[in-house]
Amino acid sequence: MAIKLSACTLGYTRQTTVEEAVRRIASAGYKGVDLYTGAPHAWPQDYLKKERDGLKKLISDLGLKLTGFAVSGGGLGLQYNFSSPRESIRKATLQYYIDNIKLADELGCPLMNVLTGHVMYGTSKEQGRKWTMDALHEIVAEAEKTKFILGLHPQYIAESSLMITVDDALEMIKELNSSCVKIIYDTAQQNISYRNFMDDIRRAGKHLCYVHGADNDGVRWTHEALGNGTVDWEGIVRALVEINFDGYICTQSWSELPNDVDSVMRSSREYLEQVFKKVGVSS
Repeated sequence: MAIKLSACTLGYTRQTTVEEAVRRIASAGYKGVDLYTGAPHAWPQDYLKKERDGLKKLISDLGLKLTGFAVSGGGLGLQYNFSSPRESIRKATLQYYIDNIKLADELGCPLMNVLTGHVMYGTSKEQGRKWTMDALHEIVAEAEKTKFILGLHPQYIAESSLMITVDDALEMIKELNSSCVKIIYDTAQQNISYRNFMDDIRRAGKHLCYVHGADNDGVRWTHEALGNGTVDWEGIVRALVEINFDGYICTQSWSELPNDVDSVMRSSREYLEQVFKKVGVSS
């Protein structure tokens, strides 16, 4: 059985262009790359066709596979919020996701994560969820045209109260009723919100399409190198084997302080490969 490795450009957003980030991920020994699609990286509103073509060629020339998009939203993109009381923001959020689906079709990207937004004071949780689900039905209709995968991404409580656990995502999957809707499991988020990795993965089961891999201390919202926190990586990999997961673990880096992203990417890959070897998994 093989679990594949990818790395996201997110951590490089304050340091390099998306093109340079892709080169560094290749240099760190990865075979897959995941693009952050917020500014200043592969933001659909900003990237023209010539630049999109160049980015696609670069990924191919480096021998990388484009494995996913990491969208802007949550704490890193407050301008995107399905639950906003402002209709203009809800419309802009919907358009951003649709633009991502179109960009994915151009670049050959198979999936992206989906984030629910902040429910602000004056808006009930029920209303926020209704606005969110209304938008997601429209996004699903667009995704189904190209069989593009939408990975519902549970977050931690400071980012959204609408989708915190795998169970929340499973309820949404049932309502959306589409084979294009899956789950993306974020280890750094869940290490804070609901630290029950193996059972979460078992519950997600066939719906799990992708893992965002990062570590932290279970208190601060950071995305540190794998093995440098309290995430149970051996348990996670064993649970993935148990459900016959054959997708990607995509390593991520994010810190409120300046950090050496090159080192995080490299050490995360090396650490996971050691765990794979111990568990008996190829990559």
